[in-house]
Amino acid sequence: MQALLQASFGDCKRPATSLCNVRSSYEPVSAPQFFVYDSPDPTSTQPSRIVSADEDFQLTVNNPAESAVWFVKTDKCLFTDEVSKCDCLLFNDQKAFLVEIKTSSPGGRSNKRQRAVVQLAATIETLRAAGIDLTTYEARAIICFKRNDTSPIRASLNTQRALFLDKYKISLEEGNIIDF
Repeated sequence: MQALLQASFGDCKRPATSLCNVRSSYEPVSAPQFFVYDSPDPTSTQPSRIVSADEDFQLTVNNPAESAVWFVKTDKCLFTDEVSKCDCLLFNDQKAFLVEIKTSSPGGRSNKRQRAVVQLAATIETLRAAGIDLTTYEARAIICFKRNDTSPIRASLNTQRALFLDKYKISLEEGNIIDF
């Protein structure tokens, strides 16, 4: 999928101003476990990134087989248009995860969850318009809220989840751990 994404969308749209360690939208990772951070600051121009366990992070990715996993920085890197997309894609030969990371605030999780669904849907529609078919993967759209304790992926609101699955043929879930 990496080659198809690159052929359809190119690479980082901000290479001259990027502060990323890897100045590409596409980063291959084969570590048994890695962590993803996305700035909670809405004015930040930096995309999501891979960080160490000692740094602040919102998402844990388990890859015990150490298979080749592609981490794709989508929002603020691969896509910079007016319509906000999910923060990143993670995929290997069998699985694909579209991830939108949100910060949790008292009483604000419901609104942030709704916004995340819109961003995930916009990303799926953009990929489909480019001819990228996610139905050949075990695909999941993940809404990630930072938590201090670990939480396995769990279903979001049932009605919204069912509508999302019916429309996009991709499971909508909420969690902060991904397993390859």
